Amino acid sequence: MKSGLFILIVCLLFPAYVCADTSKHALEENRKLLHSLDSLLEQQDLFVRVKEKRIKQLKMQYSRVKDVKELYAMNRMVYLEYRVYDADSALHYINKNIQLAQQTNNRTWEVVSLLEQSFVLTSSGLLTEALKAVSDIQPEELPQNLRSEYFGRLCTLYSRLRDYSSENSQLSEHYNNLQKAFRDSVYLTATPDELRYWNCRAWLYMGTPEIEPVKQAFEENKQTLSNDSRKYSIATYNLSAIYRSENNESKYLENLILSAMADIRSVNGDIGSLQEIAEYLFKHGEIDRAYNYILYCSQKAMLFHNRVRIVKMSHLQNQIYKAYQEQSRTQQKRLQASLIAVSFLFLVLIGAFLFIRKQMRRLKEANLKLDSTNQKLSVNMDALSTAHQRLEEVNIQLKDLNTQLQEVNDQLRESNYVKEEYIGYVFNICSTYISKLEEFRKNINRKLKVGQIEDVKAMTDSSATASNELKEFYQNFDTIFLHLYPDFVGDFNALLLPEERIELKEGELLNTELRIHALIRLGITDSVKIADFLHCSAQTVYNNRLRTRNKSIIPKEDFINAVKKLGKYKA
Repeated sequence: MKSGLFILIVCLLFPAYVCADTSKHALEENRKLLHSLDSLLEQQDLFVRVKEKRIKQLKMQYSRVKDVKELYAMNRMVYLEYRVYDADSALHYINKNIQLAQQTNNRTWEVVSLLEQSFVLTSSGLLTEALKAVSDIQPEELPQNLRSEYFGRLCTLYSRLRDYSSENSQLSEHYNNLQKAFRDSVYLTATPDELRYWNCRAWLYMGTPEIEPVKQAFEENKQTLSNDSRKYSIATYNLSAIYRSENNESKYLENLILSAMADIRSVNGDIGSLQEIAEYLFKHGEIDRAYNYILYCSQKAMLFHNRVRIVKMSHLQNQIYKAYQEQSRTQQKRLQASLIAVSFLFLVLIGAFLFIRKQMRRLKEANLKLDSTNQKLSVNMDALSTAHQRLEEVNIQLKDLNTQLQEVNDQLRESNYVKEEYIGYVFNICSTYISKLEEFRKNINRKLKVGQIEDVKAMTDSSATASNELKEFYQNFDTIFLHLYPDFVGDFNALLLPEERIELKEGELLNTELRIHALIRLGITDSVKIADFLHCSAQTVYNNRLRTRNKSIIPKEDFINAVKKLGKYKA
């Protein structure tokens, strides 16, 4: 009984676990493609400019048009550029061709133009007008190459009508039957060299063994078609649907992303792939990406006046927006917690500063006592030298010891002074950075309150702030170091061969080579620590030090000790 219950629980939970694991694997497998998709979205304005430039060049050719045939061809070329980019402009140029066809009694031109007009009206959601556009066309009058296009237009049109009438099950069923009928007509009239032929077979054979030749055909199209064309977008979208029916989630997502990338490159306003990706990412917890993608889809749908897309994505967009707002509130709470933690650390830092100051005061008192002791010792040594010539050797040793003590004392005074200067500098920087962080928090908070998400993203994406802060940090370091050791640059050059001496550029206090040896002068000799300070690799620091030693006028083994003694600190 118990073992049977356990097996039942495993059977219920295992599919959910496998599904979650498969989705995670699919996302990780396509992480690089998602980054490429993000990059393309950031460049969307560039693709728009290229599209507008191409349209402008086409329009400039109108002055060279000689006859009606050329005018018809020119209108159609401009229409093809606008057809999935700007519905109103596309309709304007196709209407021109309808007028030309009627004026010249060219029925073929008129039929082609009406089919193209129906396509744009269907894409923009004007379904009644789209149906009216093709109502006078009889399949029998069409040449073989236009029949499949005619049936394809009606198939798409009735699928949109079915979507609009989803609440009316009887009407929806009626439109669904009409869509299937016209899809069968496409299948009977299209030839294998037409993409709609394979589109039709894909939806007919989805989930059956007969789908394999269709999948192979789309894979071949994927290799031959340009990745910035609408045909490429359609081929990869159909491939994604096939892979989804085969439960190959990784390939499904891969081809869906490739389809969306083609839509972005071609500035397609009737974009469906990216909307599906946004829904997929939303279901799997990637709210930021889902929000950016659905926002792009919404903007394109509004610009294209794509009523069908606007209706279909409104519910999803609302769900993603609510999740995005909730995530933003969570991040804001985390930011507030971080600020509290920083404030606490600042208090700890103040306590540490007071403790160090107290210790420095004690050290200063000890130094004064040591100075007094040294003076007394010097007087006693002079008296002993006069009174006891016999102890001259001992006196010499005592003098040497006194000299050493004096050097240690000088080093201690210098060390204390350097510590006081740098501790004050560190706390000043800490205070400045806390003020900047608070100002940054206020700016972020203000922009979040008014919904300026793109501004927040721009502020947080930029690396210019960190670069400027680093430059200011080095400028401050150079200033305080030269305040302590004003003669350091000259003394350092004195260690080098005349032709190898360092000449600073205008406005420079120190360069990288001088900063490395300035840190050595302060007692930091570890190349790794120096590299961390200068934000470069340890190998770079090592190579720099090696080159400098090779340029010195003193033995290489004595160079570091000589650097440590450079410059007289200025109290």
